[in-house]
Amino acid sequence: MQTRRVEHTQQHMSDLIEHLVRAGNSVRYHPSSATDPFWHQQGGPQCFLTRPIDFTVAGAVPGQPADLVLAADNDLIFCRLCWTAITGPGHRPETVWDRRR
Repeated sequence: MQTRRVEHTQQHMSDLIEHLVRAGNSVRYHPSSATDPFWHQQGGPQCFLTRPIDFTVAGAVPGQPADLVLAADNDLIFCRLCWTAITGPGHRPETVWDRRR
């Protein structure tokens, strides 16, 4: 049986961050990088924003995949394709949230 490798990039998440920053938010960069918005962690890349996520802006960004979870109740945007998260200061990592939304 032949398998097909599918590559998932984070470009759509970078585009989303760019829109959120243009709308007034800012990124908390990792101490080792002033240009990469993602902290590369065991659970997947994560971008930390300094202000709560504007979900009106996030929902209006064109070209986002259907597998994007917008969890306003947890200040979190999560992509099930590339396992990348964008979080605001209100994010509670210990909170169980439904990834099927």
